[in-house]
This record gives sequence, structure tokens and C-alpha cells, in this order.
Amino acid sequence: MGIKLILPVVVLSALVQGCVSAGYGGPEGNMIATDQMQAQREANRTIEVFKSAPAGYKSLGVMKTNRCHRILTAEPPSVAAITDDLKRIAYAQGADAISNVKTEKIGGLGSNCWYVLQGSAELWRK
Repeated sequence: MGIKLILPVVVLSALVQGCVSAGYGGPEGNMIATDQMQAQREANRTIEVFKSAPAGYKSLGVMKTNRCHRILTAEPPSVAAITDDLKRIAYAQGADAISNVKTEKIGGLGSNCWYVLQGSAELWRK
């Protein structure tokens, strides 16, 4: 077999593999893992949420998180779940607040999801 026949087969195989490999679109729906419940409780009690940049705080940068809507009949991910995830990330990073929470539905077929709800927020420390 010549290189002219092998090369297209290799390229086609690589392309097809990329279409069927499941990526990671984040946790499914609105569930929280049992081992994260304590951190989530603390984050909900201590992290403030502002609409815009709070005065007197120092920015720690922007963080992102994802939630996957994998099963069509299951409850889809919510903005509240994304906000909770962002608060937990802020808590883990030593932040005191988040602001500018934004969410966006993005295609999720490459992540084995119907869609992915992606959220971002800026983290702040007093």
C-alpha cells in the first residue's frame, strides 16, 4: 500500500476520533458532589456577589466554570448552580467576593453534552 492510500485513512481516523471522544463539559445539571458540600456551605456564607466591581477590593482575576446538560430529560444546569460553583471557586482562591457574573450556552457535542452552560465572574479580595 502506498503513502497516497495510507495518509487519507490516517487523517480520516484522526478526525473521526475527535468527533466521538467525550470531553469534559463540567458536572451534570445542578448536582453538587457530596465531598464539596461543606466548601459550598462556607462559600455561600462568606462570598458576596456584586453586579459590578466593588469599591475597595483588589481583583484576583476572572474565573470560569462549566455545567453540562447531558441527559435530555434531566434538569438542565441553572444560573444559580453556576453562581454557586463560582462562589466555591472564589472561596478556594481566598477571595471575598465575585462580580460581573455572566453565563452563556455553548455547544457541547464535543463534550458529550447537549449543551454546556459556561459561567464566568471576577474574583475580589478586601
